[in-house]
Amino acid sequence: MRHAGFRLRLLLGLLIVAAFAAALTITAEVTRETAMSDLLRRSQSDLQLYMANIRRELEKYDYLPALLSKDTSLAGLLRHPADDDARQRVNHYLALVAQTSNASDVYLMDGDGVTLAASNWNQPDSFVGDDYSFRPYFQQAMQGRLGRYYALGWSSRQRGYYLAYPLTRGGEILGAVAVKVPIGALEREQGGADREFIVTDPHGIVFLSTRAGWRFHALKPLSADLRQQVLDSQRYGDHKLPALPISQRSDWGDDAELVHFADDGATYLRSAAAMPVAGWTVHILANTEGVQSQVVRATLLAAFALAVLLLAGYAVYQRRRQLRERLHFERAAMEATAANEARVRAVIDNTHAGLVTLDEAYRIRTANPPATALLKRSAGTLRGMPFRDLVSTDERPTFDALVSETATDHGGNPVTELTAERPDGSNLPLEIAINSMDLAEGRRYLVTLHDISERRRNEDALRQAHDELERRVQERTADLRRSNERLTREIEEHRATESELSTTRDELVQAAKLAAIGQLSAGINHELNQPLTALRAFADNARMLLARERPAEVDENLGQIASLAERMGRITGQLKLFARRSSGVPVAVDPAKIIDAAFALLTPRLEREGVEIVWRPEEGGAFCLGDTVRLEQVVVNLVSNAMQAMADSDVRRIEVTQDSADDRVRISVRDTGPGIGEDALPHVFDAFFTTKEAGQGLGLGLSISSRIIEEMGGTLQARNHPDGGAVFVIELLRARGESHG
Repeated sequence: MRHAGFRLRLLLGLLIVAAFAAALTITAEVTRETAMSDLLRRSQSDLQLYMANIRRELEKYDYLPALLSKDTSLAGLLRHPADDDARQRVNHYLALVAQTSNASDVYLMDGDGVTLAASNWNQPDSFVGDDYSFRPYFQQAMQGRLGRYYALGWSSRQRGYYLAYPLTRGGEILGAVAVKVPIGALEREQGGADREFIVTDPHGIVFLSTRAGWRFHALKPLSADLRQQVLDSQRYGDHKLPALPISQRSDWGDDAELVHFADDGATYLRSAAAMPVAGWTVHILANTEGVQSQVVRATLLAAFALAVLLLAGYAVYQRRRQLRERLHFERAAMEATAANEARVRAVIDNTHAGLVTLDEAYRIRTANPPATALLKRSAGTLRGMPFRDLVSTDERPTFDALVSETATDHGGNPVTELTAERPDGSNLPLEIAINSMDLAEGRRYLVTLHDISERRRNEDALRQAHDELERRVQERTADLRRSNERLTREIEEHRATESELSTTRDELVQAAKLAAIGQLSAGINHELNQPLTALRAFADNARMLLARERPAEVDENLGQIASLAERMGRITGQLKLFARRSSGVPVAVDPAKIIDAAFALLTPRLEREGVEIVWRPEEGGAFCLGDTVRLEQVVVNLVSNAMQAMADSDVRRIEVTQDSADDRVRISVRDTGPGIGEDALPHVFDAFFTTKEAGQGLGLGLSISSRIIEEMGGTLQARNHPDGGAVFVIELLRARGESHG
C-alpha cells in the first residue's frame, strides 16, 4: 500500500509538472503571436504616417519648377546665353528663390543640358557650366513633362531629390529649370531604438535611412551586371553598394518578414509600401526585442500565477488535513475520557498535537509533550497556571468569549486563532479548539493546540503576491493609457492635415472658376455694352418724346428699357451663380439644367469664335448625385478646352450628349479638333501637365475637374473619337426616386 501511494503521488506530481510546462509554453506562443501582430499593425500605421510625411515634403516643391518656367528672364537668358548681365540677374534671382523656398539648389539648363545659371553661382561647387544632359530628370523635362529623379549631386556629392520642368516658348522647348529638394530632414525624424525607416529605389538600393550605416546598401546582393550598371550611372557616386548584413530571413504573414542582422544581432519585423509617384519603396523595420520582453514577462507572470494557485491549493489541502487530524484526536480524547483519566493521559501524551486539560476554573491540569514544546514551558510550570495567562494581553477577551461559548454549548468545540506568549518573549500563533468533558470528578476541558506559523507565512506570501500583481496591472494600465493618448494625438494631427488639404483644394477650385470668368469677360463686356448703348438711346428718345407730349411712344420706349435691363440682369445673375462657392454636399441635381446654364454663360464666346453647339439632352433624363456649382464648373472647363482645341480647325462643332443606364448618368463632350496625342493621353489629368502653348495655362484645369468628379462619387475619362476629335465622358451616380416631371 505504501508503494502504491508513493507511485500515485509521483504520477500526480509528474502530471502537475507537465501541465505547468504546457501552460507556460502555450502562454509564450500566444503572447508572441499577439505581440507580433500588434507590432505589425503599429508598424504599418507608422509606415503610412512616414510616407505621408515624405509625400508632404516632396509635394511642397512640385509647383516650383513649373512656376519658374513662366519667368521671362529665364527664357531671355536661354535665347541670349552670352548676355552676362542677364546671366547675373538670373543667378541672383535663383539664389533668392532657393533661399525663400528652402530648396537646396535651383538652376537653369539649356537645350543641351549645360547649366547657364544657378542659385549657387558664387560657391566653389557651383553648377554653372556643368553638363547634366545624362541625368534622367533633364531628359524627362526635354520630353515636355515634369522630371523626377533621386541621386547624389554631381558637383556637391550631396543627396537630393531633383524636379525639372521644360521651359517652352512658341511651342519650342528652350531648356529646363531644375530644383534640388533637401531630404536630410526625413532621416532625422521618426527613427529610434525600436524602429527604423529606409527608402529604396527600384533596384532595392537604400538611399534614405534613419540609420546612417544602412545607406547605400542593397536589401539583397546585386548581380555583377546590375551593380556595374548602377555604378556607371553615377547615381550613387563611387559607393560600392554592398548588401545589408542580413543573416536570416523568414516570412511573417503576407505583408512582412523577419530579418536578422548579423552585425548587431537584432531581429526586425520588416514591412513595406510603394510610392508610385517617385518610383520608391518605403520600409519600416521594427525591433522585436520588445516582443521577446513581453513573452518573458507574460511567461513569468503565468508561472507566478500558477505557482500561487498551487500554493493556495496546497494550503487548502493542508488545512483540510489538519482539520481531519484535529477531529480525529478530539474524538479519540472524548472516547478516552469515557474510560478513565489515565487513558486520557496516555492519549494526550502520545498525540502529535498540543493537548492541554483544564479544570472547571480553566486552570491547567496536564499538558502533553507537544504542548510543552510549543509553549516552551515544562509540565510542572504549566500545572495550576490559568490558561488565560498564556494568551497575549490583547487577545484575552477573545479567549474569554471562547470559553464562555464552550460552557454554553455543553461539549461543542469552537475553534479560534490566538497568540501565545513564550517565556523568551516570542509569540506563537496558535489555532485553539476547546472541548468540554463531564467526568466523575466534574467538568473538564480539553484544549487542542496547532502551530499555524507556517500557514501565516504562506498567507503573507500570498498577500504579497496579490499586491505585486495589482501593482503590475496598474503599471500596464498606465502604459496602455499613455499609448492611447499618443495615438489620439497622431489621429488628430492626421485629421488636421486632411482638413488643410481639403481647404487648399477648394481654394484652387474657386481660383479656377474666377479664371474662367476672366476668360469670359471680353464676351460678357460685349453683351453688356450693347444693352447699355440701347438704354442710353431709348432714354434720350423718351426725354424728347416727353417734351413733345407723346406719352404713348414714351411708354413704348420705357418697355424697351425694362426689357434690356432684364437681359442684363440675366447675364450678371449667371455670372454670380457660377462664381459662388460650393456647399460640398452631393444632392440630386438635373444635369440638363446645369449644361443649359453653362452654355448660357459661354454663349457670347461661342458666338464670337463661331463654334456650333449640338446639345442632345436625354428625354425624361434622370437626376444624378452631385453639386450644381462644381458640376457646372467642370462642364464650362470641358467646353472651354474644346474651344481652344479647335482654334485651328476648319469645322468647329461641340457635341454634348446625356444618357443614363442602370445606376449611372453619363455626359459626353466631343469636339472636332485634332484629338489628344497617344503619349499625352495617359497624363491629361496629371497636375501641371498641359499641351497648350507656354503662358496659356498651368495644366491644372483637367486635374481639378477630375478631382471634383471623384469627390462626387463619379469618374471623368478621356479618349479620342474614331471620326476625329477628343471625347471627355463624365459618369455620376443616379439619384433614385428623382426624374424629370
